[in-house]
Amino acid sequence: MRHLTFFLFFFYRFSLRNMRKHPWRVLSVLAGIAIGAAVFTSVRLANHAALVSFENSMNQITGTADLVVTSPGGKVPDHLVANLLSDHRVRAAAPVLSAYVNAADRSADPFLLIGIDPLLDRGVRQWQSGDPGTDHSPAWLDLLRIPFGLMMTRSLAEDFGLAAGDRIRIEHAQQKAVFKLTGRLLPQGLAMAEGGRLAITDIATFQEFTGLYGAVDRIDIVLNAHAGPPDADGLKRLLPDSVELVPPSGAKESGRFMIRAYQINLSVLSFASLFVGMFLIYSLVALNATARRRELAILRSMGGSPRLLLGLFMAEGFFLGTVGWLAAVPLGSFLVKFMVTGISRTVTNLFVRVQVDDLTLGIGELALSFGITVIISGLAALVPAIRAMHVMPGEIFSRTGISTAAHRQTVRLAIAGLSLMLLVWPLCLLPGFHGIPVSGYGAVVCLLLGFSLAAPWGLQQAGRRLAPILRRIGAQPAELACRYIGDSGMRTAVSVGALITAVALFTALVIMVHSFRNTVDLWVNQTVSGDLFIAPKLGELNRHRDFLTPATVDYLKTLAPIADLLPLRRIHLLEKNIRYQIEAMDFETFHRHGRFFWVKGNFKKTNAALIAGQGVIVSEVYAARTGRGVGDRFQARIQTVRLDLPILGIVRDYRTRGGVVFMSLAHLTRKTALAKTSPESTWTGLRLYLKGTDTDTTGAAMALRREILENSQDTLNVILGAQLRGAILNIFDDTFAVTFVLLFIALVIATLGLATTLTVLVLERTKQLNTLAAVGAAPGQIRAMILWEAFILVTVGEIMGLACGFLLSYLLVHVINYQSFGWSFMYRVDWTLLGLSVPLIMGTAFVAAFPAVRLAFGLPPAQLLRETG
Repeated sequence: MRHLTFFLFFFYRFSLRNMRKHPWRVLSVLAGIAIGAAVFTSVRLANHAALVSFENSMNQITGTADLVVTSPGGKVPDHLVANLLSDHRVRAAAPVLSAYVNAADRSADPFLLIGIDPLLDRGVRQWQSGDPGTDHSPAWLDLLRIPFGLMMTRSLAEDFGLAAGDRIRIEHAQQKAVFKLTGRLLPQGLAMAEGGRLAITDIATFQEFTGLYGAVDRIDIVLNAHAGPPDADGLKRLLPDSVELVPPSGAKESGRFMIRAYQINLSVLSFASLFVGMFLIYSLVALNATARRRELAILRSMGGSPRLLLGLFMAEGFFLGTVGWLAAVPLGSFLVKFMVTGISRTVTNLFVRVQVDDLTLGIGELALSFGITVIISGLAALVPAIRAMHVMPGEIFSRTGISTAAHRQTVRLAIAGLSLMLLVWPLCLLPGFHGIPVSGYGAVVCLLLGFSLAAPWGLQQAGRRLAPILRRIGAQPAELACRYIGDSGMRTAVSVGALITAVALFTALVIMVHSFRNTVDLWVNQTVSGDLFIAPKLGELNRHRDFLTPATVDYLKTLAPIADLLPLRRIHLLEKNIRYQIEAMDFETFHRHGRFFWVKGNFKKTNAALIAGQGVIVSEVYAARTGRGVGDRFQARIQTVRLDLPILGIVRDYRTRGGVVFMSLAHLTRKTALAKTSPESTWTGLRLYLKGTDTDTTGAAMALRREILENSQDTLNVILGAQLRGAILNIFDDTFAVTFVLLFIALVIATLGLATTLTVLVLERTKQLNTLAAVGAAPGQIRAMILWEAFILVTVGEIMGLACGFLLSYLLVHVINYQSFGWSFMYRVDWTLLGLSVPLIMGTAFVAAFPAVRLAFGLPPAQLLRETG
């Protein structure tokens, strides 16, 4: 304890008092660390909130169910409930129906309506009303007694301005109906799902409302305490072939997998800001160790041990990391609100629906953020601390505070950097681990570290080779700046490494986003073809479970003289926690108006087989998730129908809620009709291609849209093809909004590092600069020299960053995105944006140089030379 007290006292006297002498220097470093830690923490918290919201919703909706009876691609007969309840192994069996609905005549987001049996459901889920029912009976009894009664969560009822007894008109794909609010759910249990945007009604009312008589989505089963796996197998034998018995975790695991892939990529990107901030700490601790080298020699001569010196500078790093993290907490609390909105919107648009209604500062996430920030800060201080502990007492007689040992390390560091770069290629060839591109991230780290380690050598070479050229452009100030940069590569290389990292990330993300955007644009225009897209209301949100009514189909068929009809049937399936959908279509009609974006295979060679229903083609995401490719068999079950067809090709498809399997609609209809599982209409959607409207396709499409809506009695979603394609592109544009914010922050931190480095260089050479002024150098010449130094640093960082960024973009496009999401893109470079970024980043050189220029003339030369002579 005595040793610790002495060390803390000595740290205060030696280190903290020195920091107080240079407040702006310390504050700039703390600002960089605070911004980096705030970004990392807010992204982690927002990611955690989105995942927790999704998992809580799934857990509350499934309740305490041990098993779930479902029918792949269909409904479960509700008479099975009685059969299950009569079995001694079953303690509770509750039927469930659910759908997203709208409040008619209100401009509000859809909410989830769940149909349950109020009596049977008590054994599976927790929910309770806070309002008394009629005649002071429990409110849930009114769900049974009152026709079209429902209960809403309190937050949803307040959004609609409803109280118990009020009525609300609700619309679904099939019809609209007026419901009576019998009570409001207390904020607990089931009411906490979907961010509170939820209502429940009696299952018989739900069946009447949707026309699903005698059918339910699933039956949740709670087994008796003594039941085990053999009993579950026994229950399977009691069920018909059209249904299956599965654990309730399948849908949750599928959604969690997709969310985690996005979260990990975003967390890695947010870590870049913290990584760039690491260079700031390195720069400041290295400055203190270099500028106070003579003091360290005095300490050694007075008996100070190398371990004491090591501890002092390591403590500086930990202190800066701790204070920076504390400053990041209030900043992070502001950023996290923005991050939650952006991340939850992106997750909802791309993967699964999430509603974040509560954001809590998890102790685990805060501890992780604090631990990573402090550890990184300590690692950043490690190298200068090791150099400080090797100071010898004899250096007390040295008049220079700048060590020349670093110059001999540039070649060795360059060789180490090149070795790390060479590791990138074999790491790229390794597969991901459970959908996480661990080897890809390792390759990114090796690439960034490799270029950062090569920065001293690059600066050294730039200083030596550019000096003659720049002398002709900028005279002696440019030559002196060039030679000094060449001689001080190790000290300046730290901030150049930060700039390389920021520029590389910017370059790589610009290329990746441009490649993604161009590829999706091409896919949208050639595969998502059509002038009008028709589906039941909320069809996409309800996973295409609703069919077009026979009357609607008959009416749409009358449009054949003016438009080619492409009917579609989509079926969402789950296979080993992998969610995907079957999209059945008329390939012959589709081929006349659009085409697939092929990765493997050829439509011309497989067209006949696809039309005849002798094979399928699959999306790239499906192939990546399942490991199946061309020549393998696609096997699936839709109720009692067994599909077993060869995979004839792989195509790009950027629908992100799982993979897609394309097959013949006629073949699927025949199979389901023979098995007597097909409804009267098998269309879940339709595309229309207008005929003979080359001059004004949009106008004709809008007119036809109005006609269809008038005839459908507002039960359809009818959207123009151009609008749908634009909406898809907007979703992908919004996806990268958070990404570019994080990137901008990394560039800001890199600029702080550049300003700190230039300030360090000026402070180290205060005597030399003022000597130049004393012997006749004009202030303008000294300012020009500092500005030339800034220009050289940024130029080297820009060039090496661009080179690193192009290599990094290849990793993002061809390795990380494919292993994370199953997507691949055509590699495209946005030369315009990259070209505009060069003068922008160059401009930071002059901005960053201004504080250093001001410091160069803080004291009159004669006074400073007298004080240091």
